[in-house]
Order: sequence, then C-alpha cells, then structure tokens
Amino acid sequence: MKLGCCLLLLATPDDPLARRTLPLVGQSGYDYAEVSLARLLLLDDVETAAYRKLLDSARLPAEVFNNAIPKGMALIGPHADPVRLDIYIRRSLSVAEQMGTDLITMSGPNRATVPEGFDWDGEGFPQYLEFLHRFGTQAAERGVALAIEPINDEEHSFVSTLSDAQRAADACGCGNVGAIVDFYHFMKQQDDPGSLMQLCRDRKLRHIHYAAYPARTYPLQDDLSACRDALDPLFAAGYRGRVSIEAYAQNPVSDLPETCRLLHGLF
Repeated sequence: MKLGCCLLLLATPDDPLARRTLPLVGQSGYDYAEVSLARLLLLDDVETAAYRKLLDSARLPAEVFNNAIPKGMALIGPHADPVRLDIYIRRSLSVAEQMGTDLITMSGPNRATVPEGFDWDGEGFPQYLEFLHRFGTQAAERGVALAIEPINDEEHSFVSTLSDAQRAADACGCGNVGAIVDFYHFMKQQDDPGSLMQLCRDRKLRHIHYAAYPARTYPLQDDLSACRDALDPLFAAGYRGRVSIEAYAQNPVSDLPETCRLLHGLF
C-alpha cells in the first residue's frame, strides 16, 4: 500500500505546481506525488522535463495525475470539439509517459460547459462514453489506467456519485477504466456506502483521495478514528491500491509529516 501527496491543494497562484513544497513532501515520507495534469499541459517538453527533475530530486515519482480536464474544456454537448479532444488525449498520454505516470484520475463532464436543459441521458452520456472509450483505448496501449472521480452536485458535475462513475466505467468498454472515491466529495454528496463497497468488491476502485471532513484538511491524530472508519472496510474488502492525501495544510511543516506517519501506521 502506498501513500501519496496530492500537490494541487498545496499549490499557490504563483507556484501552481507546488514546486517549493516538493522537498517537504519528500522529506515527510510520502511514497509518490499526485500532480495536476491540466497544469502540466501548460508546460512545454523542456519545462516538463525540468519539473520531473525536481520530483526526482525529492524522490517523489509522479505515479498519479489528477485534475485531468482543463477548466472549460467541453467533453460533451455542442461545444465539444472532437479534434481538440483527440489532441488532448494524445498530449495527456505523452506527458504521462514523460513523467512515468500510470494512473490518470478525472472528473466527469461539467454542467457549465453545456446549454441549460441539455439532455444528459439521451445525448450527453453517449458522447461521454465515446470520449472515455477513445481515451481508455489509447491509454491501455501505453499501460495507463483511468479513474473517474465523482464530484459533488454543488460543483456541477454530471457524475456526482460512485454509481454514476461505475455506470460510465462499465459501459465504455475499456477494462482499464475504473473509479476513484474522494472522501471529501463522497461525504458532501452523502453518497451510498454500498456503492463504494460494490466498487471495491468488483475491483473497479482504482484510487482513493482522503482528507479530514468537513474542513478538507490533513488528517491528524484527532481525525484518525474517522480515517480508520472510512478506510478499514476497503482494506478488509481487498483494496490494495494507492491512497492520496488531497487536502489543505494548515501548517505544512508539521501537518505533512504527521499525517504521513499516522497513515503509514494505519496501513
């Protein structure tokens, strides 16, 4: 079992890839870094290579990408551009190869990218499956898995529950496409624990994001009981994948190593 650190919520406007935090993450004992794909796509090949060098220096392999869909990019609906989406898929997988990444987590289509009243079931869902099939097929050729992340309704995702994610993963026809549970969104959505356990039993649960709820902070000693209650059933059901901490740090210098120590102990 590996414990990773999601860099997205440690980033700042002037340091969007959390470069300054990498030494602390590595020294804290995390097994890998989870990096924003959307932000990596803004770099050229030379800049990407330089960023990987920083990760290597911190002994943090970039095993996982999150935040995969660039803001405003339409996956479905009248604004979805098949040519742009194909370029996005090819570029994403090229960056994954350059960074040594084998899992890409991504949210579903955002309601803000389609007209009001758009028909999700009749039009949007079939379009989404086409996108997933193209992405999943090309990813499989590169040894990369995809995981669909449900995002709570307040953030306007068409995929807001684990059953939504499993439905899409099952229907797209790619064995390398599964789902991720982000416990912040899971709790905020009041999602079904039965769906989570079914994903785990079906070996469709590909990844976990964890943060102390509701503040979405790094889980510390007082949060350990809730953390154990959330994760232990999944471990007991056979989950042996990665767990990333995707959280805000109130005091990074103390929070990051303390969380790492506590969760490695839990594992």
